[in-house]
Amino acid sequence: MRTPLAPTVLAGCTVVVLLTACTSGGNAPSGNKTLTYEDSPLSVYFEQLGGQPDEAESQEQARRAEEVTAACMQEQGFEYRPQDVSAMFAEPADDGMPDWDSLEFAEQYGYGATTGEEMSQGQSAEEWVDPNADYVATMSEGEQQAYYAALYGEPQESTGEEEEVVEYDWTQAGCQGKAQHEVYEEGQVWGDPAYKDLMDELSEIYNTDTASDERLVAVGKAWSQCMADEGLDFEDPQAAQNSIYEAHGAIPFAEDGTQDAAAIAELKEKELTTAVADRTCQIETRYTQVQLEVQFDKEQEFIDAHKDELEAMVAKAADK
Repeated sequence: MRTPLAPTVLAGCTVVVLLTACTSGGNAPSGNKTLTYEDSPLSVYFEQLGGQPDEAESQEQARRAEEVTAACMQEQGFEYRPQDVSAMFAEPADDGMPDWDSLEFAEQYGYGATTGEEMSQGQSAEEWVDPNADYVATMSEGEQQAYYAALYGEPQESTGEEEEVVEYDWTQAGCQGKAQHEVYEEGQVWGDPAYKDLMDELSEIYNTDTASDERLVAVGKAWSQCMADEGLDFEDPQAAQNSIYEAHGAIPFAEDGTQDAAAIAELKEKELTTAVADRTCQIETRYTQVQLEVQFDKEQEFIDAHKDELEAMVAKAADK
């Protein structure tokens, strides 16, 4: 039987991902200003295209998604109690947890791989409870499999090929896929086929053009040298973090679901050492600031080349 996952609230993720290209948090100032993601030149267009909804809009979207899911499940012959989405948006108490991308976090929790239990002890968020758990518990195993197939879609069969990437298809993702599509994706202007080439070009900027920029190549070398001075050999910060998560995943689980305590303790020491060196080197080399400088320069070049098309997208979004 497949283990159910807690519902996730997705937004117009295509544009969100593009306009907030994946980088770590802020470091030292750039000139007289510390750049942040809010400084993105494309954010002006993003906001006019719908942008990230405010809390009230997000809560309403989540509520609608739960209602669509419930109606879909009923059509499939199952009961489904919508989750109380207000809990998702409750203001969390200040638990004193350092920012994820801070040196303080690295010193206390590394990358969060072996320190998950410690992190959870410091957080006050309530554990998610599936309102349908009691209903599902009354089913046979076969009925449960049918329930989760209706809710999440049939499990994807692996071909055994390494580096296999399965493209997401909402039509194969059950009632939750249907709900996510209707509430968050359908009718969004950035999914309009008329702008596919434009969005593909923007994606290429983030995936290729930015990474090959000589400024980013230079700061990457500086970061690697800084890490080498600490006795660590990594190409970039992502590789450093991945090394810990891969090592953590390689520690086998016992029948009771636990991992060998001695192996975890040894890896934790390595995780903290690596994470602290990584964060320190990012700060010393201005790694993230250079990333943002390059990203924003590329965005401005994109705007200059496609201003009319972007304004047409904004106008079309306003008409919807």
